[in-house]
Amino acid sequence: MKKIILTLLASLLITNVAKAEISGAVGVDFSENASGDVIATKDIDVIISSDEGFASINVITDANDQLTLDEYSLGVNHAKGTLSYGDQGDIFIGGGLEVVGANTIENPSDDGESIILTYNKTSVRAKFTDTGSDVTDFDTVQATHYVTLGKLEAGVSVDHTIETDDNIWALSGAVDLNETVSLSTVATYDDTNTTDEIGYETIISADKVSAFFDGSDDDSLQNVGAGYKSTYKSVDWYIEAGYNLDSKDVTPAAGVSVNF
Repeated sequence: MKKIILTLLASLLITNVAKAEISGAVGVDFSENASGDVIATKDIDVIISSDEGFASINVITDANDQLTLDEYSLGVNHAKGTLSYGDQGDIFIGGGLEVVGANTIENPSDDGESIILTYNKTSVRAKFTDTGSDVTDFDTVQATHYVTLGKLEAGVSVDHTIETDDNIWALSGAVDLNETVSLSTVATYDDTNTTDEIGYETIISADKVSAFFDGSDDDSLQNVGAGYKSTYKSVDWYIEAGYNLDSKDVTPAAGVSVNF
């Protein structure tokens, strides 16, 4: 079944390959691992798109510096959105800067292949348990919806685990204070977490500079951090760091990528 889906979606793209556009990026990210060492992760992204469909692939280096397939997707466009299949991440509302941040808000696992349907400002994702065993068995279902209320862009997400009936919720709000300054907040609730059920993160961005702070219902202020992100012609780069107010640990990160 998986091969049939991939073949059908790929054929739609190949049929219109003359109209397709190819873009991508090659980059490297420097970040701190669990042992406190700074490591480099190389990645290659390629996106093929046309009026009828799209395909993408993301390859990164693992801990042994070997290339491994991180994510891929094949999709078709429809009048109000898209339909795609692949190991393509999730649609749950997230936070953080490029690397640091998103410490106290929930981040459901995005590993595994899924089907994602988008329609206007609503997205639904059904993640398979194991496509190599049974493509009719689903592990989780996610849904996200955004609505514009004046200057406020508000969103809500839910991640539902089918077998255990557990839910993780997220709410977000973002507003442009002026032409260069914006403010956004994400709050999550996990009904399976008995210690930190509620987590939040607030990000303030001014042009190329962003700063964040976060906390939970158990510790109202846990982390702070800041970052700078810029583009020079076809080169994107960033540098940032997070600071834990309890442990006093600093988490640095930096990266650069060339777009084509």
